[in-house]
Amino acid sequence: MKESLKSFLKDIFAVVLGIFITFTVQGMIDRSTDRKNVRSSLRLVRSELVQNIEDISIMKDYIQMEKDAAEYFLAKKDSLEKCPADTFNFYAGMLFADVSFTLCEDALELLKMSSVFQKIGNNELSMKIIRAYDTCASILEGLNRHISTRDAMFENSIDKETVGDITANGGIELKRFLKTEYGKYSIKWIAVQPYPGSSMDVADIEEAVAAIDAYLGVRPRKAQNSEDID
Repeated sequence: MKESLKSFLKDIFAVVLGIFITFTVQGMIDRSTDRKNVRSSLRLVRSELVQNIEDISIMKDYIQMEKDAAEYFLAKKDSLEKCPADTFNFYAGMLFADVSFTLCEDALELLKMSSVFQKIGNNELSMKIIRAYDTCASILEGLNRHISTRDAMFENSIDKETVGDITANGGIELKRFLKTEYGKYSIKWIAVQPYPGSSMDVADIEEAVAAIDAYLGVRPRKAQNSEDID
């Protein structure tokens, strides 16, 4: 009877031990998979944020050139005929360019839709990522609001009474436009806009990228090659 009980207990112990080992190993596999998914997702977020920083820099350059163009035409408004044709056409193109700014947040949406965000295990990093995308959205909203206001000013200058005076070849003719009070006001409005600076500050985005780099254990963004984040 004792031998039978011992054998039974040994069998039970073997089964329990087998179950324990199975769950332990499976848990290790799951945690390893989670770590890989988190790292893969963060690489996507990092790449997207870096691209957004570059795109914002391009947008910033455009707003700067637009302001420079407005200042140039205001300074030359009484001698536009003497402006070099190439310079005139370049700056006019800046003012009347058909512009629409966009920034990506696909990686963030993927992170939200999956359970990866909860598995990062670093609340500070998660908050920095959210703050970075909030900054992207704020910059984008401000830029497109500026362009919408600018375009509306130009469009509102054309009506049945002014169309023959300020348009040519289907668009506003700048030399004619600047001879009107509304035209001078519109160009001056662009010229007096603040230089793109604090309103397009990407410090929060760069901080998120640096935090992701630290989490992934890679060198800082400016000093690394693409293979460093593999």
